[in-house]
Amino acid sequence: MNQKYDKTLRELFQGIPVNLIKLFTDKKVKKLLNADFPKVAELQADLLVELEDGEIFHLEIQSVNDYSMPKRMLFYYLLIEKTYKQFPKQMVLYVGIDKLKIRNSLSTDKLNFSYDVVDIRDIDCKNLMESNSLEDNIISILCKIDNPDKFFDKIRSRLVNLNNKQREDYLRKLLILARLRPNLYERFKKERPMPIILDKRYDPLYKEGYQEAYQEAYQEAYQEAYQEARIKDAVLMVKKYGISIENVSLDLKIPQEVIKKELENANNFR
Repeated sequence: MNQKYDKTLRELFQGIPVNLIKLFTDKKVKKLLNADFPKVAELQADLLVELEDGEIFHLEIQSVNDYSMPKRMLFYYLLIEKTYKQFPKQMVLYVGIDKLKIRNSLSTDKLNFSYDVVDIRDIDCKNLMESNSLEDNIISILCKIDNPDKFFDKIRSRLVNLNNKQREDYLRKLLILARLRPNLYERFKKERPMPIILDKRYDPLYKEGYQEAYQEAYQEAYQEAYQEARIKDAVLMVKKYGISIENVSLDLKIPQEVIKKELENANNFR
């Protein structure tokens, strides 16, 4: 999974999106289980919980079509059984932009293994949007949203009761996940769904805009400085080394008119 989405989604699932899990299992979560396995495995499950009836539910979140998922899920299946002495119910939740292509099984002449694969856009996000769980609300941005106005109203209603730092964290996670839904992301930035004017220190939309503007200004300044340096080199090649304007123009890809003008300016300055 892309690292920025991976970190954000794992943070959300450590808070346990209760309605989302109940949607998949039709059961309440009893407790969160340790998803770190022995170092030799070098794996950490995205979400591992014990349900109210004692069953273990294992969920992996994918933002890209990973064709190695069947082997990974089988590996997790065996590790979880070894650790908790029971086989889990497993699911891959796909949240990516592209069409879902993740296989849900692995078959050989000696083995038949399968698990559930769900595209989050096939989920009715109503329950997630109306949930009291902040994690459910944030994750709902990845569902198929038929009524964006209602979605933004819900965001505003949650923001009212948060302090500045909580609000920043909420918006930061929403912004990161919204990038997986480009149309909604652009509207999100335009709507700026904040019930009050935020201190710029706690406004991730302001920070993002500042960073974008900074990068644009930096790139523009860099390009200008680079171009000026190349023009100076061109003048030097003509005046000091006697290379023709035509050849310098071809070599440095600078229009002859620009070189001639700079030569005139240099002569006039003298």
